[in-house]
Amino acid sequence: MKRCAQLILGVAISLAPASSYAISVPLPTNEATLNINFTLQPQFLVNQAGTPDGQDPSYDLFIRRVRFAINGTVGKNFNYYFQVDDPNLGKFGNFTGRVLVQDAWFGWAPTGNEGGTVVNIEAGLLYLPISRHVLTSITNFITADLQGDAIRIPNNPFPSFRDIGVHARGWALDKRIGFRGGVYEGFTPFDQAAGTCQTGGAGCITPRRKPAVGGFVNLDLIGSEEGQWLYGDYKWGTSPVLSVSGAVNYQSQAVKDAFGNNADHKLFAAGIYLDLPMTEEAEFVLDSTLYVNRNGTGSPNTGTGFAASAGYRYGFIAPYVGYDYFQSSGCDASNLTAGNLAICNASIHTADSRNLKAGLNFFINKNLNHVNVEFGINHGLSIYGPSAITPATAGYTPASLDPATPGGPRRAFTNSLANPNFKSLVVMWTAYL
Repeated sequence: MKRCAQLILGVAISLAPASSYAISVPLPTNEATLNINFTLQPQFLVNQAGTPDGQDPSYDLFIRRVRFAINGTVGKNFNYYFQVDDPNLGKFGNFTGRVLVQDAWFGWAPTGNEGGTVVNIEAGLLYLPISRHVLTSITNFITADLQGDAIRIPNNPFPSFRDIGVHARGWALDKRIGFRGGVYEGFTPFDQAAGTCQTGGAGCITPRRKPAVGGFVNLDLIGSEEGQWLYGDYKWGTSPVLSVSGAVNYQSQAVKDAFGNNADHKLFAAGIYLDLPMTEEAEFVLDSTLYVNRNGTGSPNTGTGFAASAGYRYGFIAPYVGYDYFQSSGCDASNLTAGNLAICNASIHTADSRNLKAGLNFFINKNLNHVNVEFGINHGLSIYGPSAITPATAGYTPASLDPATPGGPRRAFTNSLANPNFKSLVVMWTAYL
């Protein structure tokens, strides 16, 4: 990791551009608007023990996100948004992924798009209402990227937590309450084996094809942060904001428990957010969310997660720290047979996480243009470190996660806390044009 420190300054300078711009396209009518947005996030990533033999750091330079979006309004009652993305382009030398539709929705606001109380009925490819943190713009996190290690949606098929659905979104009480919630397609795997979902068939996920439902509410106790499609952490203002939020997501028989039985997917979230300006040049920001994940008895993804981050901006620089935690639930010996108890005990705690990150955010043009330098210590399941390097993405599993005695057999791949912790370094430039 010593070599990494010598590369930080050069990589940050080479990635950072001079300025950012927003583009508004003039139309031959005053009844509609059209905006064009472009987001680019080149990233330099170092993972300790990330090479195939697990002996050396792996070095990757890739594009974390490259997004092109158009959005606007039609009259005073309609709005739209369309965005395409090519996530992780070139990561681990993998260029197989190509552009996908990230967002696509159209909305109708019966009483208008502006005001202290607004209700939008939106349909299309929408954000799932998981938590305020998930509903935060990728250009305005406290940390370099989304803190998703505490959220557990097994076999997650949703592109960046989006799903096809219809929901109501808006705000009320003079922008003191924000809300969104509705009905979504949910997890309905299209590639199950023929006959699996016939009457009496075993192993079928969502056999009744019941949709997912979800809802989110954000209450502003001090100030207001409502009125936009997504939230942001750094406000660059002079008025404090304090909000609390809650969310519920549910789908019937959408997952399997440790014994192969269908189980309901349930996800509960409770969060608190604080932006406390000290002066016009300084602000303290806190974002914290508790997640309760329920994915069936004995599932390593049934348990409690916690994600928190705090940053202090002074002028153009903001040091920050973040922590991600997940602990699976234990097995209830009183309700399980001896055989099922053994299966349960072998399954739980294999995907727990304890991940610490600390970094500096260098603002060039506020959140429209900034560079993150982030150091992480990753233990268990993590989006960084060797556990993020898999045959599906990189073509190999680092031996550091699959130790063996010399000449002996290798263990099965695992992300459990039984493995040592591993360090990572992220240098990422975010530009929103």
